[in-house]
Amino acid sequence: MKLRVAFCAVALAASACSPAPAPEGEGATPVAAKRTPLPDCAAVEAQDAGADGWKHPDCRLMFPDRSGMAVEARYTPAEDDSIKVTVQVVAPGDATTQFFEERMGNTFNGVTLADVDKDGKIDMQIPLETGNVNTTWAVWRQVDRGKFVRIGEPNGVSLVKTDSGYIAAQARSSANSWSVSFYKLGGEALQPVATADITAQGEPDKITGIECEITDDGGLAGAGLTPEAAKTQFCAEPSVADIFK
Repeated sequence: MKLRVAFCAVALAASACSPAPAPEGEGATPVAAKRTPLPDCAAVEAQDAGADGWKHPDCRLMFPDRSGMAVEARYTPAEDDSIKVTVQVVAPGDATTQFFEERMGNTFNGVTLADVDKDGKIDMQIPLETGNVNTTWAVWRQVDRGKFVRIGEPNGVSLVKTDSGYIAAQARSSANSWSVSFYKLGGEALQPVATADITAQGEPDKITGIECEITDDGGLAGAGLTPEAAKTQFCAEPSVADIFK
């Protein structure tokens, strides 16, 4: 399924959405308005999770910092069996600073707030599609108070900011096989650098060895790394070396 993204700017009297292949993340003049109260996202996800998975109820999620900001997520079924999720960024006092849309396929995840790049500002991850275990995320980076830009769609179980300055997407292939894709944040986009493929030898409860191979995703030369140096560096990264510990 091809995922389409649209960005919506908030106007003083009305709002409109139009498709945007590369959202700029420009917030409009904040609007204060009374809102229909929404339940907490964590509460509704826990309540609605069951045999059929989470059914994406509208909800509100507070930023895990002292900003007093929140996001409101509203879900609408689309004609192509995807789900349109509209995310509204809300400042204290109910001012809307920005909102945008994503299209979701099959996923049991909800909108996540976390400081992905460890710059002290909370970022946003919106799930687009979940396979057996890995999720493709639309990552929206907060570049200013309440202003977000879309930086990419990494896939994995988790995103990790490494001490060496990379953002690593850890993806599970099987019980004894993982891959970790490394990105650099260049401008307003995640730039692929390399992927480490890790395979454990032996049984899950009795690992006899670890193999690690590096694939150049187009960023090794820019990082000043030869294939041999890249293998030494990336295979030793904790996000790789600690997977089977």
